[in-house]
Formats: sequence, structure tokens, C-alpha cells
Amino acid sequence: MNTEFETGLEQLVAELTNQANMERWCHCLLSTLQKELKLDYITFMVEHKDETSVLASWVNTDFKFYFNSLRFDDYNGVPYETLAQVKQSGQTVCTFTDKPYKAIWHEASCAWCQLLLPIKMNNRQVGYLYIETQRPECIDDKLGNVEQVLDKIASDLSVRVLQQEVLDQHLTRRSVEAELEVRNHSINAYLSLLQRLHDVTLQLSKAESLEELYKNAVALGRQYLEIDRMAVFLTDFAKNEMTGTYGTDPDGNLVSRRSFSSSIPDHPLVNEALSRKDHVVVKENAPLYYGTNQVGTGWNAMIAMWNGDNCIGWVAADNLINQRTLTEHQREILKLFGAALGQQIVIKRNHEELSQLNAQLEARVSERTQELLASNQALAKANQQLERWSMQDGLTGIANRRFFDLTLKRYWNKAIKKQVPLSVIMVDVDYFKSFNDQYGHMAGDTCLRKIAATLEKVAKRHKSMLVSRFGGEEFACLIPKSDSEVIKTIAGEMLEAVFDLSIRHIGSKKGRVTISLGCHSLQPNSQSKEKMLIDSADKALYQAKMRGRNQMFQTTAVN
Repeated sequence: MNTEFETGLEQLVAELTNQANMERWCHCLLSTLQKELKLDYITFMVEHKDETSVLASWVNTDFKFYFNSLRFDDYNGVPYETLAQVKQSGQTVCTFTDKPYKAIWHEASCAWCQLLLPIKMNNRQVGYLYIETQRPECIDDKLGNVEQVLDKIASDLSVRVLQQEVLDQHLTRRSVEAELEVRNHSINAYLSLLQRLHDVTLQLSKAESLEELYKNAVALGRQYLEIDRMAVFLTDFAKNEMTGTYGTDPDGNLVSRRSFSSSIPDHPLVNEALSRKDHVVVKENAPLYYGTNQVGTGWNAMIAMWNGDNCIGWVAADNLINQRTLTEHQREILKLFGAALGQQIVIKRNHEELSQLNAQLEARVSERTQELLASNQALAKANQQLERWSMQDGLTGIANRRFFDLTLKRYWNKAIKKQVPLSVIMVDVDYFKSFNDQYGHMAGDTCLRKIAATLEKVAKRHKSMLVSRFGGEEFACLIPKSDSEVIKTIAGEMLEAVFDLSIRHIGSKKGRVTISLGCHSLQPNSQSKEKMLIDSADKALYQAKMRGRNQMFQTTAVN
């Protein structure tokens, strides 16, 4: 094992957690691997939502980070077949070629090694590392260490990808909110315009829909302007079509004229009304109509309604019923009425369009808010999982040294407060080095996992007892509120349980794997330190080993 290389990789893991952003994170990872493994080419990819994208690459001395990550299909530096093979198997794939991938111009004097390593978290692939080198000997004995580092940084990578996604969604939401603010500002401008026209449009502005506006316009126009008959027509010049809304029948009744539709007539009255804005056209002694049927004779007035330069319709009026003369005052009021009605129609149309747009924007904001909430929940869950992993031994699955130290401090303070004893049992696997040398490290890892599970099983029979991996082949057990006799019983159970595993070990005097245990109990006080408890248990463990192993040795400092 290359201890210096392992130390460098451990430092790399620590340095990665301190990087401010994804670009620095990628640079730290790729530069370290390039330097330590003498690599010619590196590509770093992430897997998110079933899509592979390229974040960074390192070619010779050139580092490149893609702020907008590249789709894998748009990247030309990684063999697709190799990536597919890794995705299917979940394992590292290694191949040898006579030149770098797709570098047909390169003439090599030796074979090129191509490696594609998955980055996995909970058996789920979250990223990939593709490397090429002309010196595979620099990688051979270090590949396992690199894979371990990739496993360790998988959770950090996953969290950073989620954080970037949350940031992107936040920016999208801000953009939608800004767009909504602009639309609201536009509505306020229309409301300001309505206020200036308040005297004319007060009653009409209360209409809640275009249909109500058309109906009220005819009713209120006849009432306030003393007009015998009135009708409101809408126009569509693209189709050369006019349609009715509401009007007045020959008897003076308000009636719906939605069924009326006709081409725009080529008539002097119509042509003159459409030629000028803010103008009332009146023809005396004119034929008066209901629909297309003539029902009398009198004056006929027409006021066009405009939206900018586009005519949206007109108001028609006559004196069929009472035959009263149209005064100049009535002409002016009729002109203002037509202008006010035209503006109200425009406003109501825009308002309905804006209402629809606002509803769409609100739906989009709500959707983005839900997505942001889901992302925040996923991030919190990932952080919780990360915290759990930081307290768990990666090999055995039991508590690690960090969790042991935190629990010891908590139990120690409780023991001082309640004046109860606290005990530690240090456990060491006998002749474990020779076991590894004889059977290999894979068998050694399996042996440690079995022993850890066995100790955990014993611990579950005793309330608040903690079993943790202390380091290497050494375990530490923390037992609160138990006297020396209870500790002796627990240690005996552990000794017997591991012996009964019958793990073959020809290097052991018993022919099987055994353990030695050092037990120490004391009653903490304000003058004592946690280290005293650990050191005393270590000394007891040493005595157990000196007396021949496969046994326990107990000391106590409890009054």
C-alpha cells in the first residue's frame, strides 16, 4: 500500500468539502488525480434525472469547466459503448487501445489505457470519471484507493448537484415574479387612465364582463343621453364583418342582437364615420333600420370606437320613436360616450387577457414553488443522510469513532449529573494481521463485518449499550449505569459469541478467530476526564493479550 498516496486522497476528500463552488470542486478533484496518477486525459460527468452530462475535463495541462453542462451526446471525448457498459454493470471498465479515443492523428509508441469509473451512492450511479493514460502502471496498485475516494465524495457530489438545481429553480422563479410585476404595472397604468375618464365611465366601469358592458352601454346611453334607440356593433375588418351585441327594437325595448351578422356596408354614413376619430356623423331624413328591414325615417347618428388606429366597432343611434331633434349638446355627449365606451371595451378585453395571463403566471409560480419545496426537502433529506453516514463505519455498518466520541461525552455528563458508573469494553481481534496475510483483505473485511454484527447482537440485549468500530480490528463498547458484575457478564457473552462464529484461522492457537477484551468501569466526576476511561480499558486489553488472548481482563475505579 502507498501510505503517502492514501493520505493524499484522504486530504483530497477533506479539501473537496471546502470548495466554494462546483468549478473549484471539479478543479480540485481533477488536478489532484492528474498529478498523482500521471494522467493524460480526464473527463468528469454527472448522472442526474437519468441524463448524463459533462461538467469538466483535463487534457494535459488544460482544465475546462462547462458552466452549462454539456449533454453527453454533444461531447466527443468518451466512448459511448464504454459508458453504456458501466451503466449496466455498475463496475469499472478498463480497455487498452493503440491511441487515445477518437484521436486518429496521434501515433503512440505504447498502448493507451482507458478507464471509466462509476461514482455510486446507495448503489445508484451519480457520476463517472473517464481517464486515459500511457502509463497504466501508475494506476494499477492505486485503483482501489481511487474507487474508495469516489465512493466517499459521491454524497458531496449529489448534494452539490441538488444545490445547483435549487439555485436554477430559484432564478427561474425570480424571473417569473419579475414578469408578473411588469404585468401588474401595466394594469395600474390602465387604472390611472380610467380615473381621468371617471365622470364618463363610472357606471360602465362597473361592468364585470364585455357582455355586461355592451348591455349596460345601450341601457345607460338611452337613459342619460335621452336617445330613442341605440345599438352597439363590433367590427372585424380582416373578415369585413360586423356583428351585433345589444340594441333597441322599434318599440324601444332592450334586446340582444348577438344573432345579427353582416358584411360591413359600403355606405356614406359608415365611410365618413370611419374616416375621422372623435367625430359624430349625423344624417337627417335618413332611412331607419331594425336589422336589414327599414322601420322608419329620421336622423341617424354613428360614432366609431377606436383602439389606436384600429376601428373596433361603432355606436348607432336614432330618433325613431319620439322624433326629437338632436342638439349640439347631445352630439358632444354622444361623442364622449362613444370614446368612453370604446376605451372600456379595450380595457375589458385587455383585462380578460391579463387575467388569463396572470392565472397562467400564478400557476407557473405555484408550480415552481412546489418544485423548489420538493428540492429543499430532497436537500434536507440528503443532508440528514450525509449526517448519518458521517456517524457510520463504512465497512461494518456500525457506529464509527466519531459517533463513539460524541456519545461518550454525552454519557459522561449524564453519569456526573446522576452519579452513576460508566464502563468501556475495548475489543481487539486476535492475530488479525496474520489472518489478513493468510486469507487476504477481502476475507479480513468479511471477518470484521461478522464480528461487528455479533457484538451488535449482544449489545441489543443491554439497554443504551453502544458498539462502535474504534479503528482497524479494534472495537469499543460503551455501557452506562452498569456495575462490574454486569460488565463481566457482557464481556463473557461477547467472548463466547465470537468464538462460536467458528471463523477458521490457522494462525490462531484455537484454530479459529478469537477476541481479547479489556474492561474498565469508573464513576465520573468533575476532576476526571473521558480519556482516563479509554486509557484504563486499553491497559486492561493489553493485560488480556499478555495473558494469552481469547479472554477478558477487567479493572474498576468505582467506589
